[in-house]
Amino acid sequence: MKTVLFEIPTMTRVHKQQAVSESIKKLGIINIITERGRAEVTCPDTLQKVEIIRAIEEAGHVVRY
Repeated sequence: MKTVLFEIPTMTRVHKQQAVSESIKKLGIINIITERGRAEVTCPDTLQKVEIIRAIEEAGHVVRY
């Protein structure tokens, strides 16, 4: 398992955090912590960071690298 941090400047409200969490959960990840402007995701080592970024972007947000 690995923990990856993402900066998501457009994720400022609780409902946006929930949307991001739901999108990431579709990847089979259950350990997600979202706060204003950031997300912390614990996932299997085999899951690529780009897959999580894609899920965040599908929820309508931009990820800062």
